[in-house]
Amino acid sequence: MPPVTSMSATGRRRARRHPPELWRVPVLRTTMVTPRMARITVGGAPLATFPGGGGDQHVVLYFYDSGVELPDPLTLVSARTMLGQVRPAMRSYTVRRHDPVAHELDFDFVLHGDGVASAWATAAQPGDDVILVGPSPAYTLDEDVPRHLLVGDETALPAIGALLAAATGSVAAVIEVADIAEEQPLPGVRWVHRNGGAPGTPDLLLAAVSDLELTGDIAVWAAGERSAMQALRTHLLTDRRLDRRQVRTTTYWRHGQAGTDSAGV
Repeated sequence: MPPVTSMSATGRRRARRHPPELWRVPVLRTTMVTPRMARITVGGAPLATFPGGGGDQHVVLYFYDSGVELPDPLTLVSARTMLGQVRPAMRSYTVRRHDPVAHELDFDFVLHGDGVASAWATAAQPGDDVILVGPSPAYTLDEDVPRHLLVGDETALPAIGALLAAATGSVAAVIEVADIAEEQPLPGVRWVHRNGGAPGTPDLLLAAVSDLELTGDIAVWAAGERSAMQALRTHLLTDRRLDRRQVRTTTYWRHGQAGTDSAGV
């Protein structure tokens, strides 16, 4: 299922919503971005119609059990018709990169050893089929807002990376990862390391954001585990007295629940 958005916010612009479509395309290549993060590149001529929008745009990946016979061609209508008899596991993933010329999409997967998406990404090879449905409307940073802060854990890294790549103004980020080996070459990032701690607890991100100056005209975008996002949102609105229109927090995953992930947690 797609990420659960808690609110709309100023500081970003919403792209036009496109009617959902289904694409079935092959894996082109796999790359290990860090020891725990795999980048899967998919592509082909069908993606010539993909309406890329950047930012935190996401699609839903369909994972069918092996041996399931799918109609050919597989379309959104035929896939939905099958849902009563054959229901795939569905996971929402951010589009890390869209190349409209080469007709390619990049998706980043956290390889944590659990879950259908992580298992698929670990074994993915060029030529494997990927089925994706979407995309969601993209949220991009508003150029009229002078300062932006992006906050999140590994699941938010694809969206933060896409937002940083498209940014033209002052953008800083606070990102929580397992350890120093999980850092990526992104500009303006303050990395926070768990170093053996459990993911999805509010303490590290809250402490890092508490140290920052957040006065003036600033917009905050944050995504990650539900309880961590709730704590961060309370801090920003209550302790830091930001206006609700300045803050957008999004749940990408929840402890003990599957299906709300954006990067494989």
